[in-house]
Amino acid sequence: MGADFFVKKCQTNNVTAVEFGICDHAHGTPAFVSYDHPRLWIARITNLTGRPVNFTAVDNCVDLRRPDGSRDFRCDAMLTSATHIVFIELKEQRHKWVRHAVEDQLQTTIDHFKKSYDISRYRHKLAFACNRLHPNFQCSRIQYLQDFWNRNHVRLSLSNHVILR
Repeated sequence: MGADFFVKKCQTNNVTAVEFGICDHAHGTPAFVSYDHPRLWIARITNLTGRPVNFTAVDNCVDLRRPDGSRDFRCDAMLTSATHIVFIELKEQRHKWVRHAVEDQLQTTIDHFKKSYDISRYRHKLAFACNRLHPNFQCSRIQYLQDFWNRNHVRLSLSNHVILR
């Protein structure tokens, strides 16, 4: 049996704010939605769809296991709606964060999700590696982003601003 990504205790449903943030304060606690104090947001969400979205804290809430039973890597959060699924990894690091965020945390979470659910039901499939210390990534990683797309059919962005259209 696959993982349950829609555990009620891990969710904040029907978020209707056009703009909100996702925060992650400490190791061992789940990420959460914030409507106030934008300076504390690691990821800024702008929802231009006019439809509510559901937030799920994945890390420290959704149980993902390797075949041997040990805990697997996970991204911090997930946003879903009828048309969107967005996997979000939150970082506050200066160096060498992209590979771990993308290859270990986002990729592993997407793999688990695909084993448990039909991801093709979502029209917009996105993954964001967000870093408050690097809100906009400066160098081009076109081939890296393309390889991620080819592997997952999920669009990867290295940015802390998630825009839902």
